Amino acid sequence: NGVMEKESRSSLQSYLLSYKGIKGVSLILSFTNRDKKFTDKFKQQGMLDNNSILIRSLNNFNLWNKFIDGNIFYEASTESTALLEKVFVRVQPGEGNYRYLGDLNDNGIADEDEFIIDPFDGDYILINVPTSELFPVINLKTSTRWRINFDKIFKRKSFWSTILKPVSTETLLRLEEYSKEEDFKNVLLLKSSALLNDSTTIRGSNIIQQDFFLFKNKPGFSFRFRYLQSNKLNQYNNGSEKGYFRERSIRFRFRMVKEITNQTDFINQTDNVVSDTDNNRTRLLTINRLVSDFSYRPIQNIEVGFKFTVGRSTDERYSQPTVLDNNSQLLRFTFSFATRGRLRIEGERSEVNDNGTENLIPYEMLRGNVVGMNYFWRLNLDYRIANNLQIAVNYTGRMLADSDIVHNMRAEARAFF
Repeated sequence: NGVMEKESRSSLQSYLLSYKGIKGVSLILSFTNRDKKFTDKFKQQGMLDNNSILIRSLNNFNLWNKFIDGNIFYEASTESTALLEKVFVRVQPGEGNYRYLGDLNDNGIADEDEFIIDPFDGDYILINVPTSELFPVINLKTSTRWRINFDKIFKRKSFWSTILKPVSTETLLRLEEYSKEEDFKNVLLLKSSALLNDSTTIRGSNIIQQDFFLFKNKPGFSFRFRYLQSNKLNQYNNGSEKGYFRERSIRFRFRMVKEITNQTDFINQTDNVVSDTDNNRTRLLTINRLVSDFSYRPIQNIEVGFKFTVGRSTDERYSQPTVLDNNSQLLRFTFSFATRGRLRIEGERSEVNDNGTENLIPYEMLRGNVVGMNYFWRLNLDYRIANNLQIAVNYTGRMLADSDIVHNMRAEARAFF
């Protein structure tokens, strides 16, 4: 009304603590609190008081001559957010990763389960659009990673040094929580009842990864044993979606002769997704794969490789489970132009067989293939003509089962001034 009115008052407090008094230890902790209060006149226009908190901590540890090397990260903040709505947006063919199957249920609406993943000819992308209703939330991210290298602690040769020197481990724990829990301290203190909670969590995840190495980074001979487990929960405007993933794998790498190396992986995976709504991402998968990759390098700038994969995937979602058996062979040739670029040529054959059910097959089982025989061939060239001129050529051809051959090529030239 032409009169200067007091709208609000904000106060900000910020504290920083840094400590490096112990060798190999670095601690940083920061705390910020911003409090904003509106006057009654502006509250009547819909303005709301808000209090924002930001806590951030980054701590690094390097102990006993790098025998133990680790870090701890913690960040929490309060804010306002909205639930997300999944929206499919049309793009140019080949630039998306989803394809629309049509109005399968004749309701005149493009429902979520009428879109399938298509990494080749997709013309839709999926974006998450916030809805209009806002509410206060707390955003928490924390992780810790620890490495143990036994070869850093043994100075003299002994029985135990001979056994333990090749051993090293790496442990990763990561947790993310985006929650509308009213009592923020339950989330800040990592109380299990407040994490991945169906009624308060908007989106959250936790990951545990444990690696055990023998002769790590030794080109002649090395082992890696991995255990990975993750849990996820996402809330959307039409319901929640929960995910559970577990991987147990063994990697064996060795050099047969100077020019030939091999890397073999055996992988066992469990990949489950359940949802309040029936959609094409729901799955109960068990996947077993054996992958072996041979590399032959007669001279430094030429590499010839052969990789074969065999595996079985089972989806227990239906009363009659879906079972896929697959095998693939890939041959590649790579030529490196010294300081100039690289040429890579690949040819791949992939065969997928199913058990004859009419079940919907998740993308995670097919990985871009179709049931039957699939062929792919690829060419990639990156070359620097001059210091300020570079070209790139990418070509892909494919024939999926009995479909026609499809060619895709993209060429690009860049000049730098």
